[in-house]
Amino acid sequence: MHSVESIRRLAIVYPKAIGDFFFALPALHTLRRAFAQAHITWVVKRKQAPLAVPQKGLLADEVLVIGGGTSPWEVRRKLTALRVDTLLDLAGNDQAGLLLTGRRGQRFRPHRADCKGLCALYTPWATAMPRLAAGQHRVDELLALARFLGAPDPVLSFRITLPEQAVAACEALIARHDLRAGVVVAINLGASRDTKRWPAEHIQTLAQNLIAQGYRVALTGAQAFAADGDYDRHTIERFTAAGLIDGERCLDLVTANGLSPALHLQRDAHFLRYSGVPAVVVGCDTGPMHMAGSVGEDARNRTVSLFGPTNWGRYAPYDPSRHFPDQPAGQWNRVLALDAPCGPRGAREACRCYRRGCPPKSCMRGLTPERVLAAVTEMAPRP
Repeated sequence: MHSVESIRRLAIVYPKAIGDFFFALPALHTLRRAFAQAHITWVVKRKQAPLAVPQKGLLADEVLVIGGGTSPWEVRRKLTALRVDTLLDLAGNDQAGLLLTGRRGQRFRPHRADCKGLCALYTPWATAMPRLAAGQHRVDELLALARFLGAPDPVLSFRITLPEQAVAACEALIARHDLRAGVVVAINLGASRDTKRWPAEHIQTLAQNLIAQGYRVALTGAQAFAADGDYDRHTIERFTAAGLIDGERCLDLVTANGLSPALHLQRDAHFLRYSGVPAVVVGCDTGPMHMAGSVGEDARNRTVSLFGPTNWGRYAPYDPSRHFPDQPAGQWNRVLALDAPCGPRGAREACRCYRRGCPPKSCMRGLTPERVLAAVTEMAPRP
């Protein structure tokens, strides 16, 4: 553990994705408790902002957002204006490295082996934290970095405060469709990369089988998301063309109906994590699944997560009752993954095709709707 008695104004740098932000929440809660008297600033990406900014005044005193016209250089100037004396890089990526390079005060970054891109080259004189142990879940890795900074007792909470408008929009949706009647299975449709997505035809078959057994199905996702070619919206169009969306047995929660993208995400965060409506949430390795299924002091929801090119031991929704690599079925989250020869092994993050594309996508196509249906009906109460 590092001696950090001098910390008065701490900046925590974590510009990554939505799911990454959610995985960081136990570490952020832990650091907030450990440095209760310090002024804490978060630095996040624009895509994380809908969840991060509402925590201002609670888990953080200030939230700075990179993107949307705000460059890393402008964020650097704001950190200087805030008189930050300590920077903690939890991301270990290029954007974080640019924020730490050449700055005065205490600077902490992940070990060179745990950095990506040019981060370690940008920050040769920053204090490198110990190398992370192989095979850990990402939540445990981030807690280890918080422990190094002087926060020994972990807070296993993923609690976030959501705007009243988002909670009201969600509760109005629930009341309008009487979603607390019957047994609802939520299916989150997409993922940021094509290699992680479950085929639309499989999703449709699963939904049809659930409806035939008396379940109600709620389809969640983003109406517009350039990173996946608006996959969620196109899948909804497929359901609509098949006559499945009826507002009763099968509900479309993807179409925004006037909600801004930020409010849409916040509404879904309440629906998936805190509303208590979905009996089970099904989805791939993506932010909404981590929001729904990560087990903490604040919530315990049942989820079935579908994994292919990424390592489920590191990135499945956090569930302490599940053990990698031999126990994918935790008490709350069940992981379904095809044992493909090209899949990630050991502590490796992902297969080689994860970022460059994989036309066959055999690891995801091989997860049949029948197998997923069996897992859902085993975890959910009967309608």
